[in-house]
Amino acid sequence: MSRRLKALLGAAFLLAAGLSGAAAVRAQSAGKGSCDELLSLVRKQTALFRDLRLDVEITQQNQKELATISDDFGKAYEFKRSKLVFRSPDSFKVSAKAGVVNVSYIVSGNTKIVRAGFINKKTDISKTPHKKQIAIDAGILDETFFKQYTVRDCRRETLDGRSVYKVTAVRSNAPDKEQYTWVDASDLRLLKREKREADGSLIARHVYTKHKLVGGLWVPGEMRVYGRNEKLAGTSVYTNARVNSGVEDKEFR
Repeated sequence: MSRRLKALLGAAFLLAAGLSGAAAVRAQSAGKGSCDELLSLVRKQTALFRDLRLDVEITQQNQKELATISDDFGKAYEFKRSKLVFRSPDSFKVSAKAGVVNVSYIVSGNTKIVRAGFINKKTDISKTPHKKQIAIDAGILDETFFKQYTVRDCRRETLDGRSVYKVTAVRSNAPDKEQYTWVDASDLRLLKREKREADGSLIARHVYTKHKLVGGLWVPGEMRVYGRNEKLAGTSVYTNARVNSGVEDKEFR
């Protein structure tokens, strides 16, 4: 295998991580009070949500700051343009082009597929459910989040003048590393997510802005990611959003 194709393969594995939030891990929701209230609103808001398509453009990147998130995080930002397809509950695809080579990252059910040129690598992830991708990884909070994470707390607070729900959740394999999600209390648009170390220090922050109402859902138009130094590391712009356009099985084969 050539060095370039190895690099493309590695970037394909990271493509989804660079364009979206963190992958989820299956766990039981543990929230009460405001969590029950939020879950009820989410169920109502996303009852008819089936699928989402987005065009993605990387408009800014700081490889030094991206590297503070993880050694290879910046590879995903080497793809200036890509296409994202999501189908509920856990079928996710990001495709891009590196020169003349088509690259795609697919997670559907218990199968992960990475393609780059003549490489076609399929992996069974039935025993590693944390590798699944759900709606929040495409910028939308739906009921699946409450099934895939252990939700510890949902409290009302103010963020930049907005009334929001701040959701505290963890992965089942990392219960000491809390993740925080802020959603607008009035319309459930996703505003911000943070991943933290056990000592509370920042791993990564994703900020979602420029939302557009599409098919009854607020879809972000821009996502900015900040690294451990709290400096802007990369900016992704989402355009041509389509909700419930009809996504067939063949998209994920």
